[in-house]
Amino acid sequence: MQSFVLLAIMVFASGCFIVTDSNAQTSSGAVKHISMQEAIARALHKNNQIRANQYAVRKAGWDRKNAWSQLLPDISLNSRYTWIDDSTYVLRDFFRQNIRLFFPNIPESVEIPQTVFQTSYFSSVDISAPLFNAAILNGLFIANANVRMAEEYGTSMKDNITFQVVSSYLNVLKGLDVLKLQHDYLELSQLNYEKAERLFGAGRYSKTEALRWKVEYQQQKSQVATSRTVLHTNQSLLRRLLNMDLQEEIEIVDQIPAQIKNESDRIAILTEDALLKMVQLSDDALISANAALAAGRANEDISRLLYKNSYAAYLPQVTASYSHSWQENNTFALDDYSPKVFSINLSVPLFTGFKNLTSVKSAYYEHKKTEELFQDQLKNIRHILTEIINRLMDLRTLRELTKVEVEYNEHNYKVVAQQKERDLVSNIEFIDAKLNAQNARLNAINAEYDFISSMVELYYLLGRLGAIVE
Repeated sequence: MQSFVLLAIMVFASGCFIVTDSNAQTSSGAVKHISMQEAIARALHKNNQIRANQYAVRKAGWDRKNAWSQLLPDISLNSRYTWIDDSTYVLRDFFRQNIRLFFPNIPESVEIPQTVFQTSYFSSVDISAPLFNAAILNGLFIANANVRMAEEYGTSMKDNITFQVVSSYLNVLKGLDVLKLQHDYLELSQLNYEKAERLFGAGRYSKTEALRWKVEYQQQKSQVATSRTVLHTNQSLLRRLLNMDLQEEIEIVDQIPAQIKNESDRIAILTEDALLKMVQLSDDALISANAALAAGRANEDISRLLYKNSYAAYLPQVTASYSHSWQENNTFALDDYSPKVFSINLSVPLFTGFKNLTSVKSAYYEHKKTEELFQDQLKNIRHILTEIINRLMDLRTLRELTKVEVEYNEHNYKVVAQQKERDLVSNIEFIDAKLNAQNARLNAINAEYDFISSMVELYYLLGRLGAIVE
C-alpha cells in the first residue's frame, strides 16, 4: 500500500512538472503551435523551389520581351581611327603626289583631292531591320509558350508542396496518436510487469508467468521506440518542407482540421458509382484540372513549336539597311559630303550541307519523344486515380470494420480483466486480450489516417486540394 501511494505521488509530481514545463515554454514563446493552414502558407512563402520558380517565371517574361525586341531595328554609331606608317602612306599616296608626271596637262590651279591620309577618321550611322525572318516570328510563339509553361510549372509546384505539407502534417498527427496509445499501454505493461515480479517474489506467480509479462513489457518498449523514430522522421520531413532553422521550435495543432475530417466523412458515404464518376474526366478536363499535366501539355506545345521553327532554315530572309556616313578624312569634323545608302537584302538558302535537313529531323524526333512522354504521364495519372478510388472503397470498409473491432476488443478486455481479478482466466489469456485491444485501436488509427491521406491524394491529382485546406 505504501509503495502504491509513493508511486501515485511520483506520477502526480511528474505530471505537475510536465504541465509547468509546458506552460513555461508557451509563456516564454520558445514553442509555437502551427495549424495546417499556417504550415502550408509558410512552406509556400519560404520554400526554395517556389522561390526558384518565381525567378523562372520572371526570366520567361524577359525572354518574351527579348523575342519581341528582335523585330525592332538595330541602330549603331560607328567611328574609326586609322594611322599608317610613313612608307605605306607614301606608297598609297604616290599617284596623287605624282599625277602631273602622268598627266602634264592638268593646270596648276586644279587641286588634286586627297584620298589617302596618314591619320584618318571615319564615322557613320547604320540602321538595319528584319523585314521577314521566320525564326524571329516563331520565336514569339515559343517565348509565349515558355511563359505559360513556367506559370503552369509554378502552379504544379505549389500544388505539390501543399500536398507534401498536408501529407507530412497528417503523418505527424498519426505518429502522435500512435505514440500516445503505445505510451498508455507501455505504462500499463510496466505496472503489470512490476506486479508480476512482486507476485513471483511472493510465490504466487510462476517464473513463466513473470517472464511472459517481462517479454510483453519489452515488446511495448520496442514498439514505443520504433514509433518515436517514425514520428521523428516525419517531423524532420515537415521541418524541411517548412524551411525551418535549427533554433526554431514549433508544434503542430494536435487534431485533424475539421474541413478535411468533414470531407472524408462525406466521401465515405458516396456510392461506388459516385466515386468512379469523380475520376471519369475527359483528357482536356483532366489536363485543365491537374497542374502537372497542364505543365506537360505546355512542354509538348513548346516541342511542337521548336519543330516548326526548324523549317525556318529553308525560308528566305529579307532585311533592310540604311547607312549615313561621312567621308573619311584627317579631321574629326563632319564634312558636307555624306553618302547615304539604303538597301534591301534577300538571302535564300540553296544548299547548306544538309544542316537544315538534320536539324528538322532532330527536332521532329524530339517532338515525338515529348508527345509519347506526355501521353505516358496522362495514362499514369489516370491509373493512379483509379487505384486511389479502389483504395478508398477498401479503406472505408476497413474503417468501419476497425471501429467494430475496437468496440468488441475493448469490451472483451474489460470482461477478461474482471475475470482475471477473480482468477477465472490465465495470465496469457489476459495479455492476449490486452494486445488484441491495443492492435484494434492501432488498426483503427491506421485505417482512419490512410483513408484521409488517400482522399487528400485524390483531391491533389484532381486539382481540388485547395477546397479542403483553405
